[in-house]
Amino acid sequence: MIEKAVTMSGQPPGGTRASRWTGSRADGISRKGPGRPRLRAAFPMLATFAFIWMMYLSAVVAVMATDPYDIYRWGSRVQFTVNDVPRDNVIRLIDAIAKKTEINTFLVGGSTTAMYSPDDIEAALGGKTVAYNLSYGGPRPMDRDIVLDQLADNSHSKRIIITFDWMYILAPEAMRHGFPEFLYDHEVADDIRMVDLDALVRTLQIMTGQDEYDSRDGERYATFVKQQYRSFQKPAQMSKLRSLVEQYRSVIDTPSGRSCTSFNAIDEQLVPRIRRFAAAGVEIDIVIPILSYANYYSRMSDTSPTLLDEVLLSRRCLVEAVGGLRNVRIFAFDDDPATAGDLANFRDPGHVHNPEVLKTTLSALSTGTHMLTRANVGAYERRIRTEVKNYHVYNSFLRIH
Repeated sequence: MIEKAVTMSGQPPGGTRASRWTGSRADGISRKGPGRPRLRAAFPMLATFAFIWMMYLSAVVAVMATDPYDIYRWGSRVQFTVNDVPRDNVIRLIDAIAKKTEINTFLVGGSTTAMYSPDDIEAALGGKTVAYNLSYGGPRPMDRDIVLDQLADNSHSKRIIITFDWMYILAPEAMRHGFPEFLYDHEVADDIRMVDLDALVRTLQIMTGQDEYDSRDGERYATFVKQQYRSFQKPAQMSKLRSLVEQYRSVIDTPSGRSCTSFNAIDEQLVPRIRRFAAAGVEIDIVIPILSYANYYSRMSDTSPTLLDEVLLSRRCLVEAVGGLRNVRIFAFDDDPATAGDLANFRDPGHVHNPEVLKTTLSALSTGTHMLTRANVGAYERRIRTEVKNYHVYNSFLRIH
């Protein structure tokens, strides 16, 4: 009875509350709570996450405040190494370069024009030309639009040289993989995406007084080009191309069924921008890169089965659209078999390597030779179609006929 009374009064049998109900209150509410041990166990993970988050926010603040790519009004005012060619790195520097009022000539191109230095362009054009090369590998219609728009909005250019690549047969929304379009829109929140290792390195350089940007790409690029040329100039490579030529010769000139209205990247994007520059008094030189005749065979399987027809048609459409505009000139060089038919001139079927050929391309901008007009574009197209259809692999360096 005594034990029962004690139990009914809340006192547990066999001991006191302190010895038998440690950590509990008489009303049944836990003092420590079941979540606290888990919280203690999770604390190291939460602390690590908070530390990483704070480090990231610090990096964001440092990069945005320093503005290594000069996209804000407080930007770092990037200084560029004389005669530097950033090539693929240039895609983050378009805005900074376009703001340089002393630059009056821009080359907007791809891998086919990445080899030209500012000195090369200035030497070819002469006068008071101050040039910069905005070429980068793998351009596509959409990112090319962004580059041209940055020049239109920010630059004081007197001349713009544009390469008319095969990529204009692609859909207008096609964009180069990894192109930082977020740097060139009007959404500040997008700019946070610039914070990566490259941006942090550049920010630290600026914070330590290294204002001048140097891509340090010259030697690497020269080594790459030499290795590519040596790898291509081999009998085995010529034999492979010979097989492709014979395999596709019967279908190389198959009609694509396309017309000028099919190339929206030209009609809706490139042509309006060319007209805009021309109306503003900017001289526009459009350069059609030299492709070897073998290139049309080697790229059929991974680009288009009607590549030859599409490329030549797109060129004719461009000439017909802007060929008669004031301040606009178009240049083409690949209707000459001695140039486009000799694989000794190339480091692969789509990239010229011969220094003399490269020099000719630039010097034509000064001399006015090799111009493509509405009057001669038909003959130009027919010549290339004939040469490509009748092509046999030729390499004067390897003495292959």
